[in-house]
Amino acid sequence: MCSNRFRPFAAAVAGLAISLSFSACGIQPSANTESPSPSAASSPASEPAFSATAPPPSATATPAAETPASPVKSDPATPSAVPPVSAVPPEPTQAPLESFTFPDGHISFSYPAGWSVRTQRGPGSDGPPWQPLEAIVSDATGDDLASISSGANGIGCTAGPVTRTVLDRAPVPGLRETDGTTPQFGFDVESTGGTDYYSMEVSNPRFLQEGEGVASGCSLLIMGNGGAQTRTIFGEPAFPNRAAAKAWMGTEQYSQLKALMLSLTYS
Repeated sequence: MCSNRFRPFAAAVAGLAISLSFSACGIQPSANTESPSPSAASSPASEPAFSATAPPPSATATPAAETPASPVKSDPATPSAVPPVSAVPPEPTQAPLESFTFPDGHISFSYPAGWSVRTQRGPGSDGPPWQPLEAIVSDATGDDLASISSGANGIGCTAGPVTRTVLDRAPVPGLRETDGTTPQFGFDVESTGGTDYYSMEVSNPRFLQEGEGVASGCSLLIMGNGGAQTRTIFGEPAFPNRAAAKAWMGTEQYSQLKALMLSLTYS
């Protein structure tokens, strides 16, 4: 999962002109350690304040700060480049899309042109009628970003109690489990033993329940052709803190991966 830190900052500007003196000081960060959020520099009373993830309008008012790194890298010595963080997630890319369909013809998804898909033997038991196959999606630089598997025996997934916070979620309309449930895309953080674990995948809605003591996530979907799973391939650790995870949600990479998972269909 990636590692760039965000630090709240304080800005001070001073100037002297005969008898006039102006000064401004930074807002202190929130004491809420559960969901840290960097504060932006305060503005004069006549100007609106900026959100934690929105860059101030003037480059001179912005100190040098690191942006969240890509959550995935195939080669630790060559980290992925990450687009600048924006105040809100960017609009869905208008770049051409390509599509991939598993050989059995059931599960399909779309991905940006320039990315690639390779297949390998998937997780889970095989043997008639099961044909587990995993599709690994990589970006134009060769970094592995996501995994989608299909056709396993549909057995597996253990769950223990965790504390979960869901950062983003949306239904995936092109999928239906055998019991009629519509799976959901989710980006969430599970806390256990004082450590945060991040997941970005498509799962049954019951594994996106928020709160303390809920079941840990399981992305196994029970489809007509067996078990299917999705996951984003993060490094370790995925993010240094939750502020960095939320900042990553404003990048083009996040938007593209979310669109990929929402494009999943079963026929």
